Amino acid sequence: MTTDTKRQGVWFAYIATFLTPFTLMISGIVAIIYSAYQMNKGTDEVTYSHYYTIIKTFFLFFTFFVVLGVTAATTSGMVAGAEYWVHSDILDMIRHAIPYIGAGISLAAICFWFIKISKGMQRLKANQAVEI
Repeated sequence: MTTDTKRQGVWFAYIATFLTPFTLMISGIVAIIYSAYQMNKGTDEVTYSHYYTIIKTFFLFFTFFVVLGVTAATTSGMVAGAEYWVHSDILDMIRHAIPYIGAGISLAAICFWFIKISKGMQRLKANQAVEI
């Protein structure tokens, strides 16, 4: 298999990873399964580093969003419980602000994800390995 053919697979994985937020993680799951399959078949060092980075980045952000969701839900529940007993306008305001704060953090993380994937694509285009 030529180097160009190997690189096309990495491009597919990068594009699928890039689309993950828009496809509700379906394309990201396809990308990591494909990346793991290609790594298992054996690749050169540059291609291997890109596949590894795609898998690592996906699971890093997946873990981040799970922790963010659990934290937001737990915090909302705790504030709602405290507001039930205390009846404070400040607690009510905090309880209603938590989803917006979580959405802001999520949007920042998604932007960071796009930047990280774009930098990886630039390194692939320059035929450079990604630092693992």
